[in-house]
Amino acid sequence: MTLRLVSLDCPSCGSALHGEGLDTIFFCDHCGDAAVLGENGLESVESAALVPAPGRPANTWRPAWLIEAGVTVSDRVRQGGRRGDGWQERRTFVIPAFEMPLGDLTRIARALSEVAGETRDVPREPIHGGTLAIEDAVTLIRHIVIGDEVRKSDMLSSVTVDIDVVSSRLVAIPFEPADGGLRCSITGVTVRIGE
Repeated sequence: MTLRLVSLDCPSCGSALHGEGLDTIFFCDHCGDAAVLGENGLESVESAALVPAPGRPANTWRPAWLIEAGVTVSDRVRQGGRRGDGWQERRTFVIPAFEMPLGDLTRIARALSEVAGETRDVPREPIHGGTLAIEDAVTLIRHIVIGDEVRKSDMLSSVTVDIDVVSSRLVAIPFEPADGGLRCSITGVTVRIGE
C-alpha cells in the first residue's frame, strides 16, 4: 500500500482549503472555487451557490451536486406483463453531498430538484462536509426516478432507468439551524445531520 500526501491548496488561487475528517469536496474560503479530491489529487470543479428563498436566512452553507442529465425510462412492465410507455427527458437534479440519513437525503434532493433555480457567486465563508462522490449522486438520481415510477398508479413490475450526465457542478446550499438539524433556506425541508 502506498501512502501519498496531497496538499490541500486551492487549484485556482493557492489558498489553503479547510475541511472535516472525511471531506473529499472543498470550497475555497478565499476565491469561492470548488475542488474534489480524487486519485490524482485536487481537481477543480465549476461551482456556484443556490439563492435562498425570499425572507429565509442563510446561516450556514453545505455542498451539493447540481447535475443536468438525460433520463430514459424504458422496458416499463406493469403487473400482469403488460408493457407501458417509457419516456425520455432532460432534467436538472440537486443532490446534497454531505452526510445525512438516506430518507432525508432523498426527500431534500427531490424538493431541491423541483424548485432550485437561480445561482450566484459562492459565499466566502466555510462550506464543509462534502463527502458524496459524483458517481454516488448519479446512483441517487436513479433511485429517485425509480421511486417516482413505482409511485405511479399502474402497478409497476419492472423498469429500466438510464441516467446520462450532460453536465455537473458543485453548488453551495443555504441552511439555517433547526431542531437538531438543518432547515434548507430554499425548500424549508429539515434534515438530520451527523447520525
